[in-house]
Order: sequence, then structure tokens, then C-alpha cells
Amino acid sequence: MAELSVSYERAGGKQVIDTKSQVLGEISIDYAQIPEDQRGGTAKQLLAASTLHCFCGALAKALETRGAEYERITATATLETGLDEKKRARVTGITLDVTVHMDEDYGFIFDRVEKIMRKGCLITASLHEAFPMTYNLELEEL
Repeated sequence: MAELSVSYERAGGKQVIDTKSQVLGEISIDYAQIPEDQRGGTAKQLLAASTLHCFCGALAKALETRGAEYERITATATLETGLDEKKRARVTGITLDVTVHMDEDYGFIFDRVEKIMRKGCLITASLHEAFPMTYNLELEEL
């Protein structure tokens, strides 16, 4: 199987995630000018962004492979949190709301791809056993 390595360093309020990627490079998180009560949620935002990026990339590839052309894909991830039985904070679900903006001529391809994408992508399917993933896909005809 493939393997990927990401490194992390923290010095005071500054954190650096080195993705070792030409695309992402280093992700710098600097809380120096951020009030303490506004610092939470960064890891959840990164998780939500990861699910969106993976799912929408897989969706785009599935549409393109079947010959569909789209103008754009827009999406929002909503991450829910709660407490487990030991009262620890946990992610309890993620909902992806995804809209494909494309010509109505490709509607039949969208319908097929929508069924496939309900199984998720690499990242979201890996989360299925941990908590519910909800996929709301919509076609907006041009």
C-alpha cells in the first residue's frame, strides 16, 4: 500500500505542518495575534477541508471519466461534535453539501455518478466506521 508522511512542529503559539508536497508545502498556524477564546477549531477545519477536497476531487474525476463537462463544483462541509460515553469531545458526523453546476444534457451521467459517490472517497469512506457521513449531492442545471 501507499504511504504518506506529514511532519509537525510547535514552538510557542506557532505551529508548522510540513506536508512535503509541492502543492501544499508548509501550513503555518500562528496564534500570536489571535485571542485565546478564538483559537479552537483548527483541527476540525483541517479535517472538514480534507473531506471536501478528497470527495470533490473524486466526484470531478468520476464525471470527467464518463464524459461529463461541468462549469464548477461548489461544496460545504459541516462537522458535528459531541461527547462520547466518557464525556470526551468527539467528531460525531460530517455532512457534505455538494452542487455540480453543469448542462442538463449531462444529467443522466450525474445520476449515475451520484450513486457511486454515496460510497465516499478515500478519506470519507475511511471515516464511515467512526461516525456517519452524509452526502447531499445536487445538480444545478445551467
